[in-house]
Amino acid sequence: MTNVWALLFPDQCALCGAPGTPAICPDCRTEIGPPRPGRRAFRLGFADFEVAYLYPYEGRIAQAVRRLKYDRITALAAPLAELIADHIGPEETTVIPVPIHWRRRFDRGFNQSELLAERQSHPVRPHALRRARFTRPQVGMAAAVRRHQLEGAFTAGDVPRSCLLIDDVVTTGGTLMACAEALFAAGVTEVKALCLTGAEASADV
Repeated sequence: MTNVWALLFPDQCALCGAPGTPAICPDCRTEIGPPRPGRRAFRLGFADFEVAYLYPYEGRIAQAVRRLKYDRITALAAPLAELIADHIGPEETTVIPVPIHWRRRFDRGFNQSELLAERQSHPVRPHALRRARFTRPQVGMAAAVRRHQLEGAFTAGDVPRSCLLIDDVVTTGGTLMACAEALFAAGVTEVKALCLTGAEASADV
């Protein structure tokens, strides 16, 4: 029997619209290309905190992040998670997705960082970190303003001794630093972060 749903909504690339392809078609995957990694280092009290990202926030990869997050095309989560998979580290690495507030999750329907994390083969602790306070969108804010707004925004519960934060994009690093501070305060001894993309603070993310 013909699948009526497939006829009405045929598979197509979520980025270029090419019909009959995966969520990221081969041509768009070629445009994304191999990782072009970058790193940012921060000092939190007496602890060092390093954030790595795989791609600059530009072109097809930036489009994919926006379409997942804002257009709610969750079919993009699997291919984007695959891009991260080889860079997480040892199999025992505990992965913690950066949380979003329940109000934003209710509006969006999902947490994009959790979608990326839960598709990894590593241990995942989606509830180890909680967004305790709602904050307004930070697009266009200066780094200092972002940091001030995020003070005390996260709390940590049952945490491992070391962990890797996963997020879709790092801009000023304010959100990731606030997460790391909550984890260090809860007793974590080593926190690192891996993001799919890295953007300038002024980027529309």
